[in-house]
Amino acid sequence: MAESSNKMMKLTQKIPDDMVEHIISMFLPIKSLLRNRILSKRFVNTNIQSRNLDFSGILSRRRSQLEAVSIIEEVFNKYKGSDIHRFVLLITHLGVEDKIISWINTCFGKNIQEIFLDFSKSKKVMEIPINFSAVETLQDLKLRSCKFEMLENSPKGLRLLRTLSLMRTEVMKETIDAVFSNCIHLESLELIECRMDGLLSIHAQNHKKFKLLILSSIQDLWDIILDAPSPYTLKEANLHYNRNFSRRYYDPSNLVLNNMNFLTRVFVLTTTTIFLEALTKKYVGGGKLEKWPFKFENLTKFHISFKAPTFCTLFDIAEFLKECPKLEHVAIDIYNFTFEPQLPLWESHHKDQIQNDSKNNYVLKFLKKVKIFGYKGHSHELDIVEFFVKSAPSLVKLRLVMPKNAKDNAHAPDNARIEVIRNIFSGIKVTEV
Repeated sequence: MAESSNKMMKLTQKIPDDMVEHIISMFLPIKSLLRNRILSKRFVNTNIQSRNLDFSGILSRRRSQLEAVSIIEEVFNKYKGSDIHRFVLLITHLGVEDKIISWINTCFGKNIQEIFLDFSKSKKVMEIPINFSAVETLQDLKLRSCKFEMLENSPKGLRLLRTLSLMRTEVMKETIDAVFSNCIHLESLELIECRMDGLLSIHAQNHKKFKLLILSSIQDLWDIILDAPSPYTLKEANLHYNRNFSRRYYDPSNLVLNNMNFLTRVFVLTTTTIFLEALTKKYVGGGKLEKWPFKFENLTKFHISFKAPTFCTLFDIAEFLKECPKLEHVAIDIYNFTFEPQLPLWESHHKDQIQNDSKNNYVLKFLKKVKIFGYKGHSHELDIVEFFVKSAPSLVKLRLVMPKNAKDNAHAPDNARIEVIRNIFSGIKVTEV
């Protein structure tokens, strides 16, 4: 790194000043720039101009909070560039709130485009008295353990915002309303480990660019409403449903069913087994087995993560996939998961139905790629592999990703069955990570 930085310093000796600013912004991280200012007389006397102020790795075992703050303060005191396009900060905010606010305000005055603030090391949400809605140039905003407020009907603020990510903070209904009222170019909304007041209402009547919604581990979320024109389709949804064991009568499946209206129109869906549980067949009044009617007409990519406890098996996967006529890619994550507790139900009720499908109910005509993360060679995992090689006539790639400790957790390989599966489809690739 030192050698390449030295070569860059020599190269810039004959380059005009305006080009120097661009080069160091693109190729020289801010920490490397500070270290290498001694390599060139020109850079000793040149004020810091890098447009990419990324301090994400500034805290380390060798550098204390006090030293990190001192370095950042030096950068902003000596900064003379016309623009700051990116500011990334990961420190403990306690005791240095005033300095952080000053750094952010400096960025606001220099056409900032991307901000990522992470104060999770403080274990306390920072109550930052900053009005982000007054910023005109910001395109990407990510806040972790940092309070976010926005004024509705701001004349210019956040009009260019494309992505908003809020993590470990409280999100009010009024804030979301203001975001969709002001941020007309918003493409992605991400809420992770946030607290909400029951309802997430997304007013996307004028948002043709909005295409990605990510929700993970949301507390006190009971319903999601997408208010959009009838032909509008949310391109991608990442919904990480969790059980809340502190709420005795809370059933997360209800949240899934309440949102079928917009979920059935997405092209890419990432979710957990709670999603499958909500849609699987259930016994209703009179002992009749029924399931909710649904069809995912647009879905081309599906990623499902299995987490205990769940009753889901290959049957639930197959029942869902057969309602996705355009599906091309499937990824199944079974890291730290075993199907063992569910196998008696599978063996007695569902195995024959899936493996002896004479009516071709489970043919996946357009499926090309399948990836299974956490594969350990267990019997039901082989059931899943066999299902895909038999049901997907257009299959091109099937990748099995084994965890490093797979040998400790795996069953003795069923070589005879594996050979049968490979004879059906030879493109199976096994890797270890």
